[in-house]
Amino acid sequence: MKKQLITLVALVAIPALTFAQTADEIINKNITALGGADKVAAVKSVQFEQSMSVMGMDMKGKVTTVIGQSSRTDISVMGQQMTQVVDGDKGWAINPMAGATSAQALPDDQVKIQKANTYIIGTELATAKSNKYPVELVGKEKLNEKDVFNLKVTRPEGVVNYYVDASTYQLAGSKATISVQGQSGEIKSQYGNYKTIEGLTLPSTVELNSPAMPGAITMTLSNVVLNPKVDSTIFAMPK
Repeated sequence: MKKQLITLVALVAIPALTFAQTADEIINKNITALGGADKVAAVKSVQFEQSMSVMGMDMKGKVTTVIGQSSRTDISVMGQQMTQVVDGDKGWAINPMAGATSAQALPDDQVKIQKANTYIIGTELATAKSNKYPVELVGKEKLNEKDVFNLKVTRPEGVVNYYVDASTYQLAGSKATISVQGQSGEIKSQYGNYKTIEGLTLPSTVELNSPAMPGAITMTLSNVVLNPKVDSTIFAMPK
């Protein structure tokens, strides 16, 4: 009887040991799903067009990024042109819809948040690994009826929970708590419509939700170009 009990316990324990995964193993599988670490590391710059829709209002824009360093976003909405730039530890913006028709320096906390956008959308966990950010596996849960792994990453701008699809290991979504000018807020993202571009499989749609926003923002990426030649002067703040 005792021998049978030991055998039963062993049989129950084996699947648990077999299927248990660490945060690092999940991230490695996510990187493989992207196309591999070498493919991710080979991208030094990226450029793409984006269209956004919020509460029936359409916006179009263009994003140019030097990985880990600089990013410029130009958005056209209601006949107005808005620009936001981060370059190293500095940033600036032109937002005529907020009454700013000339370039204004961004606050340090906003620069820190925007610096997190100097990477390719969808490669956030690969970035966390290369930058050695602390990562914790919270557990397995449901997101939109799908099984996902919840990984908590402590980044310079705040804590972000990333949800990795348990079957494809692609990034399914994220939840970030950020603080700007003394006010904290939560931003939720959902990633979808993955497409392969030059060996990298990346999301082409991102849905953003936050209590601070008037409604969900759906962002669609198109005309993605990897490693375009970038003129560094586009990041300089106009005088």
